[in-house]
Amino acid sequence: MATAKQADAGIEYSILTFEKGSGSQVNGITNDMQKALTAADQLLESGKYEKIEVRQKYFDKKTDRIVDMSLKTLIYKKKSGILPIIGLLVLAIMAGAGTFAGVYFLTKGPAAETESHAETDDHAPAPAAAAH
Repeated sequence: MATAKQADAGIEYSILTFEKGSGSQVNGITNDMQKALTAADQLLESGKYEKIEVRQKYFDKKTDRIVDMSLKTLIYKKKSGILPIIGLLVLAIMAGAGTFAGVYFLTKGPAAETESHAETDDHAPAPAAAAH
């Protein structure tokens, strides 16, 4: 709701919309800043416009001039559909690496160690000694 001070000052909020390939178009004018910002958010969420700008315009008595400035600019960013795919790919790679590590360490148990020690056991006769 516009305050008495805003009404006295004559503050005006314009909502400008920008469609792709065309210039700006005034979509609405109000004296209530909160209404203007809410309307701008709703227009942006519709996905119909590339950019929304809320402008503030008032007369400055001290400098005896009209001030027209951009209060807020909202730019529509299309949601990427590739991000979830990348996340699933990373998850699949991590699951594969975890499975590989688990199988590797579980199959490399005491049985595998005894087989490797049997080949280098000192109690077995040396092939050169048996030939004499």
